[in-house]
Amino acid sequence: MLPLLLISTVPAFTLLLVAPATKPCCKLARELGLLALLLATELLRHATAAGRRLRGRGREPERGARTMPAPPRPRPAALAAPGEAEAEATPAAAGLPLLDLPELALDRVLEELSPASLAAMACVCAALRDRCSADALWERHLRAKWGRVLGATARKEWEAELGARVARASAPLPPRRRSWVDSLACAWPFSWIACRWLKGDATPAPAAEPAPAPAPAAPPTNTVAAWYRALECGEFWFPAQVYNREDGHVGFVLSCYDAHLRYDRRTDTFTARYPPHGRKPAKEEAGVQWSRIRAPPVGTPPHELHASECLEALRPGDHFEIQWRKNKDFPYGWWYGVVGHQAPCNPNEHLCRCLEDDTIVLEFQHYAPGSRWRQTSVSRKDHRETGDETDGFYGGIRKLQTKDEISTWRRFWPVDVLN
Repeated sequence: MLPLLLISTVPAFTLLLVAPATKPCCKLARELGLLALLLATELLRHATAAGRRLRGRGREPERGARTMPAPPRPRPAALAAPGEAEAEATPAAAGLPLLDLPELALDRVLEELSPASLAAMACVCAALRDRCSADALWERHLRAKWGRVLGATARKEWEAELGARVARASAPLPPRRRSWVDSLACAWPFSWIACRWLKGDATPAPAAEPAPAPAPAAPPTNTVAAWYRALECGEFWFPAQVYNREDGHVGFVLSCYDAHLRYDRRTDTFTARYPPHGRKPAKEEAGVQWSRIRAPPVGTPPHELHASECLEALRPGDHFEIQWRKNKDFPYGWWYGVVGHQAPCNPNEHLCRCLEDDTIVLEFQHYAPGSRWRQTSVSRKDHRETGDETDGFYGGIRKLQTKDEISTWRRFWPVDVLN
């Protein structure tokens, strides 16, 4: 049969290789050659399967005549050597199933695992997969590594990302254009051709008793473990703020700007993507260290004015952040400063009356005295966005409440005074 198949398929292969694909008659020759190839392959497959069945039937009597050897009887404990008895008892003790541990003991063991070990343990079986994917275990790892750079906005964007993934997965596939070979495959009695050509279009028939689906390698998408994995693998750009953007450019010293960041575990750094500044395109900065990133302390979007609720309590010596942008097409950035004294005020804390004044003096002491960026003033009772196209626009003010926030800003203090 094999020579006959070769004789019938060689001319088809010749047409398939020689005929150009531009003319309709040549296209027909190509499809006829492909049909001959599929027919030859199908006949070979059926012939091979029939030969295997015949060989299997011929070996059944011979296989049935064989007898299984009896298992060796174990030696009595009294006749066994001491070393052999200990060797036989050790595998039995070492084979204690992990799932036979008490609930509290098993939970305690899983709590001590690292994220990588916990993910590997989840691939052992379905029971351990459910336990190792528990949110209580991964929340602790998420807070330990990512808690300082993730805020409420990041969680909202992750939930939105999950919704988008579900929508993409449930969207119907676009219909594929069918040729006459597809129509022939629908009516062909052999299953191989139909499986090959209609794999993308055919809908599986409902089975009477569907088999259970295999356990997925990745955790369910709506768990904290999936969020941790997306962050660790750099699959999710999360919103945060970056100190001294563009690698400490002199125009952004002691500032903090919103960005979307993606983690690179090979270098243990981030890539920051800043929003567009007016007509300027979005910029990306690679190699951003952990120390330059923080979670947004407030939920105000970068293009909106922050509501200042601390103006009545601001007094000289208080540390603050203030929104500033170059023009109204740019997003706001947060800039660090200290509240200063009025010109005629006595700096003595017992004689100072600046708290009673309606004007608040804001100082940016990393600029030299006399610089136009050194000082500005805002209204205590009716503060709105103030400024112009020359000096920029000053927005909302936020008072720094903790020493950690102040010390973080002071770490980025420039070596030389700016002009």
